[in-house]
Amino acid sequence: MRTTYAFALIGCVFIFAAGLMAGCTGTAGTAPVTETPAVSPAMDTTVATTASPVQPASTAPVAGENASSATVTTLFVNATSNGKIVTIPAGERVLVRLNENPTTGYTWNATASKGLEIISDSYTAPDNGLIGAGGYHEWILSPKTVDTYTFNAVSLRPWEGAQPTDEKFGFVLLVTKD
Repeated sequence: MRTTYAFALIGCVFIFAAGLMAGCTGTAGTAPVTETPAVSPAMDTTVATTASPVQPASTAPVAGENASSATVTTLFVNATSNGKIVTIPAGERVLVRLNENPTTGYTWNATASKGLEIISDSYTAPDNGLIGAGGYHEWILSPKTVDTYTFNAVSLRPWEGAQPTDEKFGFVLLVTKD
């Protein structure tokens, strides 16, 4: 009789664990950007092993506005643009995408210079269902005027504060007249 209870208890534990794992692999709380990124001809298009492939230019509705009233071209920037100068015409936005795995404790902390608005800041988990797998962090940047701006990010564990060994990313954004 005790053996029957032991098997029933073990079965319940496995069912409970399976339910917990299924709940932990969802992507609630963030939504991926649905626009197609573009690449500036002046930008280095070599793709690093940690970067997403470069995609052709397109236009997409401006977030929060009527789709028929405004569209902009978006420039895609990834890890290969670290330390570079990226040039875009006025009226374009920049989509920055960096790999991130918050299950390790490391998350990206980004800053932008005055006049460079971060209009979207989101993390997208992988949809492969693997617990602990990394996804990517995205920021959509919108420069206010023709000027030179900087964008910097550091991957750190917030409770440790910045460390000299933390991964850093940054680039200079040069916005020119159309």
